[in-house]
Amino acid sequence: MAILIPNLEKAKTAKQKPTEGEIFLLEFLATHFDDQVEVYFQPCFNGDRPDIVVISPKSGVIIIEVKDWNLDLYSVDKKNKWSANLSSRRQQVKSPFSQVFSYKKNFFDIHINGLLEKSLKNDAFFKMIKVYVYFHHGSKTAIDLLYQPHLDKLHDESRENEISFKKKQIDFDRYERRREGINHAKRKFERDMSLSLHKSSLTKISFPITTKESVFDETVYNEFKRLLNPPYHYASEGKPPNYTDKQLRLIQSSPKARTKICGLAGSGKTVVLAGRAVSAHKRHGGRVLILTFNITLRNYIHDRISAVREDFSWSAFDISNYHRFITIALNNSDIPVEIPEHLRYDGTNREIARKTSLQRDQYFEDTYYSNMKIFEGSNIKTKYDTILIDEVQDYKPEWIKIIRSYFLEENGEMILFGDEKQNIYSRELDAERRSKVVEGFGRWEKLTKSFRYSTESPIIPLVESFQKSFLLNNYELDIDDSFQLSLTSIGIQAYGLFDRANIDQLAEKIIDIAKNNNIHPSDISIISSQEEILRDLDHVLRTSESHKERTLCSFPSHEVTNHPKFSKSYDKISGAKKFGFNLNSGVMKLSSTHSFKGFESPFIFLLMNNNDSPEMVFTGLTRAKENLMVLLERDNPYLDFFGKHLNKLEIEHTTSIPAGILRADPITN
Repeated sequence: MAILIPNLEKAKTAKQKPTEGEIFLLEFLATHFDDQVEVYFQPCFNGDRPDIVVISPKSGVIIIEVKDWNLDLYSVDKKNKWSANLSSRRQQVKSPFSQVFSYKKNFFDIHINGLLEKSLKNDAFFKMIKVYVYFHHGSKTAIDLLYQPHLDKLHDESRENEISFKKKQIDFDRYERRREGINHAKRKFERDMSLSLHKSSLTKISFPITTKESVFDETVYNEFKRLLNPPYHYASEGKPPNYTDKQLRLIQSSPKARTKICGLAGSGKTVVLAGRAVSAHKRHGGRVLILTFNITLRNYIHDRISAVREDFSWSAFDISNYHRFITIALNNSDIPVEIPEHLRYDGTNREIARKTSLQRDQYFEDTYYSNMKIFEGSNIKTKYDTILIDEVQDYKPEWIKIIRSYFLEENGEMILFGDEKQNIYSRELDAERRSKVVEGFGRWEKLTKSFRYSTESPIIPLVESFQKSFLLNNYELDIDDSFQLSLTSIGIQAYGLFDRANIDQLAEKIIDIAKNNNIHPSDISIISSQEEILRDLDHVLRTSESHKERTLCSFPSHEVTNHPKFSKSYDKISGAKKFGFNLNSGVMKLSSTHSFKGFESPFIFLLMNNNDSPEMVFTGLTRAKENLMVLLERDNPYLDFFGKHLNKLEIEHTTSIPAGILRADPITN
């Protein structure tokens, strides 16, 4: 018998009760497969909640969506769109096939690290997951009635098209376009018919891989298994955090709590968030949702939670960013997501593609992500006892209201974390000159001691001077309680100029600085607000004859961006790169400032562009733990400031930087 996870008794007592159809199918699958097969019921990973996932060590993965629908009430139109006659009115519903294919797509695009890149290079990878839809109250006749009329009509259209061409009533181009359109529609209907299951056809369920030579190797299997059945975390795996009294108070979870927590860079907001997440799960034993704005922080937050010395199950924690979480929630809740025809573009004109992409993003924002009523009346599969939102300064008030209204349990707690001076998206501020959020979260709890820097760090006075010069009028000034001005400077601090037309020279000097100062590549992070510069720099760093540096980027490479096969999947690859970004990779890292928010690095090369906002510069400066090299374009508006506070490094001639090059008497006005 197959192994059911959880077993049937536990599944029946779950908060999300199984339907009649789900129980019937679980019982069938348990006897249909042997004990090498694992059957997961409603596994929840980062918000995704497929009904049933079946996995075999050598034969691949099966995803099954279960519908206890009376198919007499449902219909499918000629565009393969589903609608239902419910409550005496017909309304559009999400296609169950679209839903199950979304789960499959998410395995590749989001959840399984490295699977997307492999699938783009080898089509066989995409075939390692097979999908079905099981209609518990369906029958072959009912399913045929949904699709056969459309197939018959397409057959007639195909015959008419052939006759029209033979009679020379249409030219070849028109004939070919119609033929391709008919065949495309026919394939989709036939595909969905073949993937439809009912009680009498369950024996047709089979794994996708039958050959001995398989792309579904042990490493891929282990990735799936880790996702579906995450390991248990034991207290012995953590490292005892040294909480301050205030941090110790803020990590204590309590029901119905509403709190806002802010603090200067390095003050331990993420440490508090991780401690609060574990404290919450220990208190109620339920699910915890952690949302960021940029997905690159997911692994970092996971590591911070792992450092907490407590016993807990990783399956209780979902860590995601807002837009990805909502996209998954829409699919879980059977809410159709439609793209209007005028916002679709498959051409090669990059200017048109970029313009269409921006218009499409705005459409999605207005219609779905910021629509306060989008989940009204929907079945929300997963609600959370605790929700923690990081980078709240980047959130719109509507997003917080949507999360609170639809995904927080009745007695759940919700905590917001932020730093308004990293407000690089120019969100509105409140009366305290802090990030403006919805009512009901009280006054800001402030963390005022930084742990990112030593008390002698010259980065602290540099950041404070920058705040006074560029941010004082709009934000409350951060003062580090632990800082005492010292004449002793540590680390490497300097500024220089760079020319974006000469990226080769910039790459060479970065490598020279690293080598001459014995800086390990893993300690180096290069950040900029513009990915284009970083992409060109990364390409040179990796391919130059004088150095072939290994790198990790939060964006697609130069090769991918310019390859016609991969460029069409740019957005997917970009998301996967951000999802897999990890500071502990052992190599040099390049990231946009947007994606590096929340991270820290021993040595930051900050490439500043002429149109960077003060918030963007502040975010970049505060990523450095010990060493900071600011590289500016000529005529940069911040050049005078850094000229007064840092000594200039002549990139054209200097390769070694004396330690403590920062001036000991930074200007404070």
